[in-house]
Amino acid sequence: MSIEHSVRHLNDIVDSEMSSVVFIRDYIQFIFEKDNKEPMGFSAFTLPIIKTELSSYTRTDITYCNILCSLINQTVTKVDFEDDVAISLVFENNVVVEISLKEEDYVGPEAAEFSSGNGQTVW
Repeated sequence: MSIEHSVRHLNDIVDSEMSSVVFIRDYIQFIFEKDNKEPMGFSAFTLPIIKTELSSYTRTDITYCNILCSLINQTVTKVDFEDDVAISLVFENNVVVEISLKEEDYVGPEAAEFSSGNGQTVW
């Protein structure tokens, strides 16, 4: 399946609220809910950069986890994709969660994985 096809599935989270963020050893999982449907999951194996109006934050910043947790109940307004560069989730409060797709940033075989509302892993 092509990455472009997979990103179209990721657009399913637009207009969804982030209901939880889970920190799992060396990756982060985001759960999104929309219209009382089954939750959708997005796992970032390449740790995201968080961009706010004030600054950018990485996992080593002390406020990183707090900023991600502040996105719970926030709605995704847009998903941007730039092949071999990044996937960006833009939230209603203008915070951006950006996952690098640059090969040199990968820590495993893939940067991210998206699971649709029916539990099917899309990519």
